[in-house]
Amino acid sequence: MKVYKYIMIVSTLLFAGACDEDLLEETPLDFLSPENSFTKPGDIEAALFVNYDDIRNFYDGNYTRTGHIHSATDLAMSSRGITIPLLEDYTIDLNSTSYFARNYWNEMYRIVFNSNVVLGRIDDIPYTSESERELHKAEASFFRGYAYRCLVNLYGGVPIVLEEINGPKRDFVRATKEATLERAILDLEFAADNLPGVEEVAAPGRLNNAAALHTLAELYITVGDLDKSIAAATAVIDDPNINLMTTRFGNRATDDGDPYWDLFQRNNQNRGSGNTEGIYVIQTETNVPGGSDVENWTPGLKYERNYGPLYFVLKDPDGTDMFIGPTTQNGGRPVGFIRPTPYFTHTIWGNGNFDVDVRNHERNIKRDWVIDNPASAFFGQKISELPQAWFDGLSAQDTLRDYFPLVTKITTMNDHPDVAFQDQSIGLLAGFSGKTHTDWYLMRVAETYLLRAEAYLAQGNRTLAAADINMLRNRAGAIPVSEGEVDIDYILDERMRELNFEEQRRMTLSRLELLVDRTVRGNPTAGPTIQPFNNVFPIPFDDIERNTEAELTQNIGYN
Repeated sequence: MKVYKYIMIVSTLLFAGACDEDLLEETPLDFLSPENSFTKPGDIEAALFVNYDDIRNFYDGNYTRTGHIHSATDLAMSSRGITIPLLEDYTIDLNSTSYFARNYWNEMYRIVFNSNVVLGRIDDIPYTSESERELHKAEASFFRGYAYRCLVNLYGGVPIVLEEINGPKRDFVRATKEATLERAILDLEFAADNLPGVEEVAAPGRLNNAAALHTLAELYITVGDLDKSIAAATAVIDDPNINLMTTRFGNRATDDGDPYWDLFQRNNQNRGSGNTEGIYVIQTETNVPGGSDVENWTPGLKYERNYGPLYFVLKDPDGTDMFIGPTTQNGGRPVGFIRPTPYFTHTIWGNGNFDVDVRNHERNIKRDWVIDNPASAFFGQKISELPQAWFDGLSAQDTLRDYFPLVTKITTMNDHPDVAFQDQSIGLLAGFSGKTHTDWYLMRVAETYLLRAEAYLAQGNRTLAAADINMLRNRAGAIPVSEGEVDIDYILDERMRELNFEEQRRMTLSRLELLVDRTVRGNPTAGPTIQPFNNVFPIPFDDIERNTEAELTQNIGYN
């Protein structure tokens, strides 16, 4: 906890300029400082755990964080209009003072700073094991490289900071995009060479060399080094301990389901379940210190709450509640902040695949509900069977927020933990239960196949690109893609079918400079407002203003 507090102090120093220089020169003994907080390997370990926690918080499923990585793209859209601060109208919502622009900048630089503290101090700390020191360096290097990977995708070239900041600094200068990418690659190459294999990590969720190689496969594409991208992806795919899950496994393996569905069931994400597909799995535990305290709304994953429809407020044609309330059997307790676009829920499943691709099966994308309130005259009927007049009478808010397809991976349907219930006998969930009560993939090998397919396509080898895509389509029972059908749009559609809400969609599209094109094509509300310069976020105005000793340039198109 002491290390965490110190690092959070260090993390605020970028562009802050609020520090007593005399204080920084002392070596105090009676309060926290760098000198008395980093004295042994356990302090470094604690500092690294802050980065793990920051990654979890960054991808926690909250509309104020992860939501902006998905919403206002071809994948997802705001389901509450202007009533919450979600990016939707680019002409109004996105500028240099926007929360979205500031949030990701600050969060990624906090990871950079934490990593710099570790890397700058680790050689002065006595270790009994040099291999442990190298492991800690590799973890810190991964986090710094990954943060720069996120920053370059979201903002373009950014200031490269490689040393601990221990005083006011107001002369930051942006590096080029190419230099930022190269910095990320250098860090991740070191991490790939020094992190353990997936079977050798100390605990579930700890970094492994496959996570670094997977990220390098993406970065190498961006810099045009396609041979290196293919080699990095192949090293992950050919790892004997990493495989697509093509047979049933884990919790609920005997239930009606399929291997894709199994991937997202509670407690199935880590290798102890038999799952060999996960590469980097974000850890969360219900009512465990450091995890998610359900009743007190402490940190945890919030995809269920933010990404699902508010189905339990729907009224039947007579005006009676359709449902007894939010239940585990109906998808938990979402409140409808973010919804999938029609492009995702309908368009990409065409060409004969709607009814055969298991990723679109009702158990993976729930499109209908059975009315379960005994007081309703329509008790036991499906919503889809209601009179057409009911559908015609739905308000815009109903169709945006309350009634849309539910991607079931965001919840633990029929398997919420005991503490989440108000009345477990009927499946009724408590008001505080809107969490995703299982671990979450940041990377899995299905995406590695799609990265390699992208690199093959860029080389002009559609045959091998199609073969990699069909590894996923064969598992899903979908119609295989022919090599003549493979282009970058097909790969992006396949990423949406396979990785919806796992992938950082905005980063992928910005990396490919296709955010504008794809959003225009797939998002009915954000599409008409997006402009070419919106492919990247603006640099936060506050940081430009504070940077008084050098020019921190703004991205073109933003004030």
